[in-house]
Amino acid sequence: MSDGLTRRTLIIGTVGLAAAACGSDDETEPGLTGSPPSSPDSTATPSDGTTTVPGAASEVELSGDPFSLGVASGEPLPDAVVLWTRLVPEPLEVDGGMPDEAVRVRWEVAIDEAFTDVVADGTAGAEARYAHSVHVDATGLDPATDYFYRFTVGDHTSPVGRTRTLPDGGRDDYRFALTTCQEFQWGEYAAWRSVAERDDLDAVVFTGDYIYESPPGDLSPDQNGRRVWATPPPATLDDFRIRYAQTKTDPSLQAAHQAVPWFVMWDDHEITDNYWRDGGGQIDPIGGDFQARRTVAYQAWWEHQPVRFAPPVDGYLDVHRVVKLGDLAQLLLIDTRQHADEPPCRDTSVLDAGVGCDERLDPERTLLGPEQEAWLLDAVAGATTDWNLLVSPSLFAGLDISGESDAEPAYYLEAWDGYPAARQRVADALRSADAESVVLSGDYHASFVLDVGPGFDDQPLCAEFMTPAISSVPFAEDHTAGNAHVRYFDPVNGYVVCTISPEECRADYVTVADVWDPASPSTEVASYRVGPGAVSYTH
Repeated sequence: MSDGLTRRTLIIGTVGLAAAACGSDDETEPGLTGSPPSSPDSTATPSDGTTTVPGAASEVELSGDPFSLGVASGEPLPDAVVLWTRLVPEPLEVDGGMPDEAVRVRWEVAIDEAFTDVVADGTAGAEARYAHSVHVDATGLDPATDYFYRFTVGDHTSPVGRTRTLPDGGRDDYRFALTTCQEFQWGEYAAWRSVAERDDLDAVVFTGDYIYESPPGDLSPDQNGRRVWATPPPATLDDFRIRYAQTKTDPSLQAAHQAVPWFVMWDDHEITDNYWRDGGGQIDPIGGDFQARRTVAYQAWWEHQPVRFAPPVDGYLDVHRVVKLGDLAQLLLIDTRQHADEPPCRDTSVLDAGVGCDERLDPERTLLGPEQEAWLLDAVAGATTDWNLLVSPSLFAGLDISGESDAEPAYYLEAWDGYPAARQRVADALRSADAESVVLSGDYHASFVLDVGPGFDDQPLCAEFMTPAISSVPFAEDHTAGNAHVRYFDPVNGYVVCTISPEECRADYVTVADVWDPASPSTEVASYRVGPGAVSYTH
């Protein structure tokens, strides 16, 4: 394999859901409530049951503005959307500057930004045990409709967020930003500012690496320390909470969350590089009890994202789900970390990159775990939409990363290339489905367009569009010469705008000129389209 800088060497080196009340006649003190664990297709219908937990929300004196991290929405349905905020006047303090008690939060949803036409409102409890985060499932909304929302605590009112419900039937276009990898220390968030300023998006799909576990270090050109982690690599719940809070203080990221609803997934850096079901990568600088670290990492992730899940239980949180975009498409969001077998060939690879071995070819090996894989195959086969959109946190089509002097192919073995039998089962399901298929992926820190084969050496079955990183350092090593299925490669920062219609799936690649300039302009540099039938591209 090449001796150059690779994607892995760079990384190593350097409350329960609050019950929502609709209508404006809610005058009673709410209980603090939590939803039961979600099923894998939990975005299809909102949860019905609630479980009351002890305590009563109260109004308290706060040390400052509790909405320092802004607001967000996510997981839209045709008639509902999750609204999120976290009360935290001091985001880099262990307790966030909040008292050790639940706090009552008022929320509102309106047709207009001035809130003269409020269609849903209520109160929710922000619990201390969940870092005073709030997850409101606002229901009773109309399909394919824009709404505005806000929160109030005492004399403090949050910024106003805009959200949008999903279509219910019909086959209108749906457009979203496909995004990934936003290492806070490795650049400013001009890409998020660009997303926030667009007026043509229905949603954001984030494939993972919202935070990074990397140690503090200043990579900025002027070495001014403005993008340096406030804590060592996170190991405790307080560490992870501060790392999420620091990330969310960025105004461009807040603006992107306020602009449209998000579908959020995780990858590995929400805990540690190349982690799998029972452990981390070949080098894990944090060490200690991995299961305990995973438990607090998953809780902090849940606390800081607008997701329709109950809190994690004992370090487990099933986040794979299907999202139906009316009759047009279904998004299949998969988790390639939590249930994965250990990456293969660790006795011969370096940082899970290297040539294959017999273990890699074991047909029993799984990246998704048996239950999630069975769910995915059933969901692909049962699609009643025009499109199956498989959202994979990592590259699906595969990549030979060997150098010119290498005698054998080499792979990133902690991604799909380390689990070829499992990948083949998914590919076979995509080929057999009635719906057209496209793979949407992230993780690699570069733009890619690739052919996905059935046997990865044959006629392609669909396209794969990979988004570049929001801010994480691009991986510039070009492997296109040894990979005929790569149609496009560009090691840049930015995002992809995906537009889905009955006639085509289009991917517009948008890049930022200077990742260290928060006001850097963005430019659409490439556009690829695939339509129903045989895989062919226009650009």
